[in-house]
Amino acid sequence: MLAARDQQINSLMPDNTEKSITGAENTTYLPNFCDGDEFLRLLLVVELIAIVFALLSFGDGNLSIHLGLVSFAMLWVGLTTAALLCLIRRLGWLGDHLRTTLITISVTLLMTLLVSFLSLGFGAILQFGPTAQNVAFTLTRNLSTVLILVGLALRYFYLHYESDQRLQVQALARLQALQARIRPHFLFNSMNTIASLTHDQPDLAEQAIENLSDLFRASLAAESSIALRQELELTRSYIAIEALRLGDRLEVNWQVPEPEPSFDLPALTLQPLVENAIYHGIEPLAGGGSIDIHIEPVGSNVEISISNPLLPQQQARQREGNHMAAENIRERLALAFEGAASMELKETETRYTVKLIMPMTEAA
Repeated sequence: MLAARDQQINSLMPDNTEKSITGAENTTYLPNFCDGDEFLRLLLVVELIAIVFALLSFGDGNLSIHLGLVSFAMLWVGLTTAALLCLIRRLGWLGDHLRTTLITISVTLLMTLLVSFLSLGFGAILQFGPTAQNVAFTLTRNLSTVLILVGLALRYFYLHYESDQRLQVQALARLQALQARIRPHFLFNSMNTIASLTHDQPDLAEQAIENLSDLFRASLAAESSIALRQELELTRSYIAIEALRLGDRLEVNWQVPEPEPSFDLPALTLQPLVENAIYHGIEPLAGGGSIDIHIEPVGSNVEISISNPLLPQQQARQREGNHMAAENIRERLALAFEGAASMELKETETRYTVKLIMPMTEAA
């Protein structure tokens, strides 16, 4: 029996090893130039700089040709540098911030020097551009300009990286603080359930204590996010505890696709909503009622709805709570999915429904 219980607890505990390794793969402050969006942004920025540089350096001749040559040279430097940094990143050669800075500056200056020499060579052949007398000036100007621009860009990337890191730490701390508020509330309600069984049904109370022990140990082991499968197991365990007290008055209808959607969500997201559904929709009714839990993938999102009977207005006022759980979960979803998740509340004449819409991606 103890082995079976340990196996159940271990199955509920999330394994975060893989996530930790994945998150530690790359700590560089540089943007990921392997990403198409970042590459296109770089293309746009380099072209804007080329236009400004061409206008400032234009003397005599044809402006269109001058602009075209400057754009070609700068785009060549920018895009080949980004491609090389993408390759270096994939090879894992970008390490700490100092190494990243030195590699980026070295690669950029090297590509600038190469493109400048090629431009001078083609210019001599076409009899266009700087002559042999001002080659040194041209190279010095190009290298100095690129060094200044790269320095400013790296400074911007580093400040953006630090700001993003601070925001992530603050969001994680806020998420954990909100989650910590759920656990005592959850334990308090579960202990009330056990207390109501102690005198009349001590065997059921003992069983409920064992279930609560397993459930609470699993919830304490959970970090900021767990898999949907584990969250559903925690919710089912809580329903089993409440079923001991409510008996036939509690009916739960599950509609879960097979296989279950695979994604992460903040720990203890569904259980408090089910707890609210039981407290506000089932417990006050003499004949009890049914809770409908429906999970459905919709495109790249998953919709989870929890529905319970709606009490008459007078009874609802007597059972009115502070809505802490709903607001808590709404804020946790916003932090975990960076605004990509939402929670909708809907009332009909007979039912009250909470719908969660979350992207099927790993929560923060």
